Amino acid sequence: MALVIYDQGYRIQTPVRALFKPGGVDILQPVKALHPAASEEQRIETEAERFSLPHEPQHKKTARQQPAQRAYEASEEVLEKRGAPQLLAAQIMTSPVESISPETTIRDARERMRHLHIEHLVIVSPQARPLAMLSARDLHQSALPAQSPVAAIHSRHLLAASPQTDASHLAASFVEFDLGAMPIVDEEDALVGIVTRTDLLRLLISGAHIERWA
Repeated sequence: MALVIYDQGYRIQTPVRALFKPGGVDILQPVKALHPAASEEQRIETEAERFSLPHEPQHKKTARQQPAQRAYEASEEVLEKRGAPQLLAAQIMTSPVESISPETTIRDARERMRHLHIEHLVIVSPQARPLAMLSARDLHQSALPAQSPVAAIHSRHLLAASPQTDASHLAASFVEFDLGAMPIVDEEDALVGIVTRTDLLRLLISGAHIERWA
């Protein structure tokens, strides 16, 4: 297994690109501003998107998406040619993983990230199934009350990888789907680790196995 999608804690067989478009996934529930100033900013941003995005020429959109898609496809071709992966997710992931429940408040999630000096938390079900990835950016962009549960802002679908996923495949997925972090799960759906964009950048800086990424 390389990449797998979870829908509310359960694996689904839907192809990755059918749900995870370049640039990430939609939020389960749209965040609504709670005060006039925020509402006005959101209205302006929405108007800008409404007038600019639909009129972007299709060939420009395709050109913008091509580099990430080519990187992703190239990583798969490399894996097929060279056989066994050289650098695995299990070798670079952080474990144990900091997780929270869907009922955790936005305030508590923010405080936990601040206290631990991290930018991602994995939301898990009462059965410890991975449900969603919560980032500091998600919390920063939310206009919901601080006492609201994180369940109100997380995405429905979660993209995860196995400990045996090749690092180059992970890196290409981060680029194509605009990810900040990805949980690592075993065959029993147990959360065993997390790989962040920072982890991959450290690999580039250190040069570890970098010749095998080409």
